[in-house]
Amino acid sequence: MAKKTPEQLAREFEGRKAKGLAKGAAAFWPNILSNAVLKLTAAKEEITVAALTELLAKDAESKDMTLAAGAAEALARLRQAVAKGEG
Repeated sequence: MAKKTPEQLAREFEGRKAKGLAKGAAAFWPNILSNAVLKLTAAKEEITVAALTELLAKDAESKDMTLAAGAAEALARLRQAVAKGEG
């Protein structure tokens, strides 16, 4: 088996670390979805799929990795629930 250079090992470690962070951050999707509902409620707006999708899409573009991953997961689950409800 070929020995890996320290640079290769560092790259692999960073890749695994980033993947782990993204996976772990996705676990926050219930909190992010409930925050979106609270934002709509505070603004006295109607809670609709379109409004939630808009808020979650904005959060998914965030530079904060945890927020972005959680919002992307919440958005995917919301779309899945809507598709199930329509089916």
